[in-house]
Amino acid sequence: MKADLRTTAWDRSYDRRENFLFYPHEEIVRFMARHVRKRVGFEEFEDRHGLERNPRVLDLGCGIGRHVRFCDDLRLEAWGVDHSRIALGEAGRICDREGRGHLVGRFVVANGERLPFADGAFDFIVSHGVLDSMPFDVARRTMRDCRRVLSASGRFYLDLISGDDHRHFPEFAGEEVVATTHEQDTVQSYFNFARIEQLVGNGFVIEECQKVSRTSVLSPVRQARYHVVLTAA
Repeated sequence: MKADLRTTAWDRSYDRRENFLFYPHEEIVRFMARHVRKRVGFEEFEDRHGLERNPRVLDLGCGIGRHVRFCDDLRLEAWGVDHSRIALGEAGRICDREGRGHLVGRFVVANGERLPFADGAFDFIVSHGVLDSMPFDVARRTMRDCRRVLSASGRFYLDLISGDDHRHFPEFAGEEVVATTHEQDTVQSYFNFARIEQLVGNGFVIEECQKVSRTSVLSPVRQARYHVVLTAA
């Protein structure tokens, strides 16, 4: 699927208001508290990053900007990129309504394979449900450019869907075009640990990798995701 077709599919998804998510994902909250900055009071924070300046954070595939706003709550300098203009338009409108006009210019329409930032521009990158929503070869090129814009001491949180679910088998690591109405015509790329290692390549070291499974007790539904923390190699 060509890049413009992927963008069109995601624009249609956001036009249907799918993935209009307003609150930060719990694993990103956990990552920030462990590695970047933890909120301990209304205007009190504990830094965990060891830097002598305020960290810069990039949300790769930011959608309508929930993690950029969360980082802003932590008084971090946060930027977001997405290839959906519809999503970023909504992100800007939300920030305007919340009195966060300083964030509007930090939402950038960009292809993850060619990020419009200088080498080493960011200290941290976060990405939820993004790198598994594109073809694997595109994800690998995106990872290479993420390494370029990440500082030498930087960390990268990402999560990836596992094939260990009720429709596949534990080591399934293929790709499918989504046929359901939700996210229709987008790509779903499944991962096992070997494929995660291929995705990461030589630019990163895997610091943490956990697979979290959710199983319904009322139906056969089972889902699993990998939560990964990388450090720059």
